[in-house]
Order: sequence, then structure tokens, then C-alpha cells
Amino acid sequence: MSKVTATLRTTGIIAVIVLIFAVIFASLTHAPAAREQVWDEATAVGNLDAKNHYIMYTDLMCPYCDVFSRAVMDHWDEFLAYLDEHDILFEIRLTDMLYEGNDIDYSRDAAEAAFCATRAGRFWDYYHAALAALWDDYHSKGIGNSKTADPITDMPDDYWLEIGSEIGLGDDFTNCVTNHESVADIEENTLRAPRSAQGLPSFQFNDFVTSGFGETWGWDYVLMYLDAGL
Repeated sequence: MSKVTATLRTTGIIAVIVLIFAVIFASLTHAPAAREQVWDEATAVGNLDAKNHYIMYTDLMCPYCDVFSRAVMDHWDEFLAYLDEHDILFEIRLTDMLYEGNDIDYSRDAAEAAFCATRAGRFWDYYHAALAALWDDYHSKGIGNSKTADPITDMPDDYWLEIGSEIGLGDDFTNCVTNHESVADIEENTLRAPRSAQGLPSFQFNDFVTSGFGETWGWDYVLMYLDAGL
């Protein structure tokens, strides 16, 4: 073998080794896109291929979760513009943690209805309608709106079904709720939620992980929470 041939072979081997290490390094340092991490695209808003993925763990019967979400709802266009500007996919991971931890039946009932609405592709419509109903019927009256407030005790059995009816959900939604078809999905979400989500609402965005939200906080605080992970 000539020196030229040997040199070429050595150079080729080195090039292959460098390429292998480059591929390994790229795979280790690759930050998965939001699409790869999202649990349910129907409960997310923003660009599925966004480089940033903001996660909120919540329970519809958590009043502090509702304060955050109502502030977002009241500034929906600004919120969507913020997500677009900062390339964020915002995902809600709905649980029934208050049912699992405290046997609050309304928590399981609310989650079942929201999951059934999600099956119909109407999560955000239902979620916003449920937040508005809870505010009008209870929270604005000082009922169930904090840990120290009087609890909700008189919620009608068809409360969550009526919300679905108001936004035009039909028989499939009703059957899903009355037959408890979404329970397995709810239990899976609640089991998958990390320990950090035991305090509700819980937020996870890059290195920013926190829980809780003030009952009197508004849009300015939402923006602080959104900015914190950038």
C-alpha cells in the first residue's frame, strides 16, 4: 500500500468518526419541538412547531387556575399575539387533581365534560364557557373563589351538560358525559402530571417551574409568568 493510499484511507476513517460524533452530539443537544412534547394538540394554542412550549397544569375547580385563565381569556387577542411573537405553543393539561386528592366530585365532573368537548374538537370553546359560567354563578359571588371562601355545594347535576348545550355541543357530547366515556383519559392525565403540579395552577416553561396564582392578580401578572421562561 502506497503512502498516498494509506493517507487517504486514514483521512476517510477520521472523517467518518467525526461525522458519527457530530450526529451523536446533534441528537443529544437537539431540543424537541413543541409538537413532540404536547399531550393533546386540541388543548394547545399556538404554533405546533414552535421552539418554546409553555405548559399549564390545571383543574377546572381550582379557583386560582381560573383567575389566570380568565385573565388570558379577557386578553385573548393579546395572548395569541404574544405566543406568535415569542414562538410559543401554550398547552393546558387538564386534570382532576382536586377530586383525586380531596374527593371533590365537581372536579371529576368538570374534567369529564371538558374532555368530552375536546373529543368534539371544542376544548377552547368549552373551557372559556365553563370559566365564564363559574364566574357568573359562583366566583363573582364569593363562593368557591378561594381556599377560605364558602365552598360550592349546590351545583346542579346537569351543570356541565348545560354549558355544552349553550355552545352547541350535541348528542355525542351528552352521551360521552353521561356514560363517563372520558374517565380513563382524565385519570391518565392526572397520573402523568409531575409532582411539581401538585400545587395548582402549575406552570412549566423551559427553566421556569412554579405553582400558584393570586386571586386578585390580573393580566400584568400573566405577562410576568409568560416572560419568566424566556
